[in-house]
Amino acid sequence: MQLQAIDDALFGVIASGFDCASADPGSIKEICRALHRDQLVVFPGQAHLTPQQEVAFYRSIYPGGTSIWRDQTSNPWERYKVKQGNTAGTYQIPQEPGVLVLGKGEIEHYGLKVTLGGDRAAYGGQEGSQVLGGGVLQWHIDGAFYEHAPGHYTQMRCIEAPAGKGHWLTSIDDEQSRLWCPAGSTAFASGRIAYDLMPPDVRQRCLHTQVYYLPRPFEVTYGLGNSNNGLRVVDPEAEARFKKGTEPPGAAFNDPMAQVYPLVWTCPATKFQALMAQPRCLSCLETETDSEPIFLGITESRHLVESWMRPAIVAKSVYVHDWQPGDLVIWHNRSVWHSATGELAQDDRRVMHLTAYNSSEAPVCMIN
Repeated sequence: MQLQAIDDALFGVIASGFDCASADPGSIKEICRALHRDQLVVFPGQAHLTPQQEVAFYRSIYPGGTSIWRDQTSNPWERYKVKQGNTAGTYQIPQEPGVLVLGKGEIEHYGLKVTLGGDRAAYGGQEGSQVLGGGVLQWHIDGAFYEHAPGHYTQMRCIEAPAGKGHWLTSIDDEQSRLWCPAGSTAFASGRIAYDLMPPDVRQRCLHTQVYYLPRPFEVTYGLGNSNNGLRVVDPEAEARFKKGTEPPGAAFNDPMAQVYPLVWTCPATKFQALMAQPRCLSCLETETDSEPIFLGITESRHLVESWMRPAIVAKSVYVHDWQPGDLVIWHNRSVWHSATGELAQDDRRVMHLTAYNSSEAPVCMIN
């Protein structure tokens, strides 16, 4: 197996000439090292894999994964979406529930005869991505952020890529953010880059900051939109209170399944630090000001996280993957943010497989 840096990308490698269906233990160790060091690995030419082989490959890399993240029978958010009529149009493969099929178009696929994408308004629109809340982007980390800790890795494989045109995407009001996004592409940004770009005083503050996540966060924020750059959930009423200076401070929840994680996550294998927050799910920050721990209000917390993440989403720092049929990409979900990029045409088709498992271990922040 040969690993080569991705052209014009600040992170990520390509593993050429490798068959994920026949990975040996030595190769798996090398892939794990690459994931922790390079954050993302692209495996072209995996169109021959069965869903069972996809999951077997993922599980060989991540045997510690505890349960299927987007299981539509056990994940509270997935159950909620199914009860609402599964308007997102995502489906688990009946014979291999470890694979979730998502995308756009009518398919007959491994026992599924369904319409992917459902009636989600962002599909086919001239603006918006294929993510909750619309907007140009929605930067996020995969995970429930309730009851279960987010998994270490996420894997996606392209079955069918859109044939439509790509588009320029500007998420911030400056040219540095102007991204060329092929149709159906996925954008990736590095939490490590965000951490490294911080001034030393801000970095120290973030190392001593905890993020409190909402109970059942996706249901709570279901009707809210995103900021144009995809880094902040926008609640007009909360924004108004914040501007008036009447926003109450945050607080811990009396819910044993509500999650609290550090704002900075440390990779145990490399000790590299990454700024990691799930903007849609967060409730408040507990941070230190003049050595006193304080709870910030939800909108103030959202604005702060946005300001800290924003330097890492300029175009030169983002890797946009142009999916080709057979591409399998696996990334370190504890150091990478990602987003769909939107603007699929009405007649575009996109068929993707997603595999991701929860973790029993909460992210940690190691401070030297």
